[in-house]
Amino acid sequence: MSDAAALEVTHIAKRFGGLVALRDVSFRVAEGEVMGLIGPNGAGKSTLFEIVSGNLPPSGGRVAFFGRDCTADPPHVRRRAGLCRSFQKVRLFETMSVGENIAVAARQCLPPDKDWRAEVTSILERMRLTPQADRLPSEITLADRKKVEIGRAIAGYCRVLMLDESLSGLTHDEAEELIGEILALNRDTGITVIVVEHVLSVLAKMVKRLVVLHNATVIADGTPSEIAHDPVVIEAYLGTKASVLR
Repeated sequence: MSDAAALEVTHIAKRFGGLVALRDVSFRVAEGEVMGLIGPNGAGKSTLFEIVSGNLPPSGGRVAFFGRDCTADPPHVRRRAGLCRSFQKVRLFETMSVGENIAVAARQCLPPDKDWRAEVTSILERMRLTPQADRLPSEITLADRKKVEIGRAIAGYCRVLMLDESLSGLTHDEAEELIGEILALNRDTGITVIVVEHVLSVLAKMVKRLVVLHNATVIADGTPSEIAHDPVVIEAYLGTKASVLR
């Protein structure tokens, strides 16, 4: 893992009229890091993801991607630069096969001189979806649908992958399998990964660092063990110090 900042948010604020959704949020994510972002409902996690990906403008602050200020860039410019994301609710093209869903992203994101078919084959193999390639989304499990969503996100060129509750709704075994594939993706390709997830024990298995949002701002930044023993986090979110590691 490099010490270079893949992503840096500085003094990010977001207001919707009189509602403060984010207030003075700052942190950096090192290149190659797998970082977790946690917080109770309404803490501002989804709003922050929308700002980082370019779907919402901040009311204040700055977003930098590998040292370049991208605060004013639209989503498609950030995507072409390698800033990719999945969505909390999986939205696949239901009349297209698994392979075709990934092909749409590959053809859109790859340069004209690159072989999009080879990219689709590679992603299907990486996400263990090759047996499902010709099936419709309605014919596969939720776990596989989430893999397709991640496969579409990384198609083409991906340097930072933001995952929004990709493990929600999965069984224990399905979640364990997907965790393994996400970590393998990070290990094999060096893609930086930022994970939003409510299941803290799951995040503790995935990441070496957690950033905690509460009441629209960052209240803690540290290892899972440090977060589990942080009195501010315990009071605001965890309830008991053991719950993050259970």
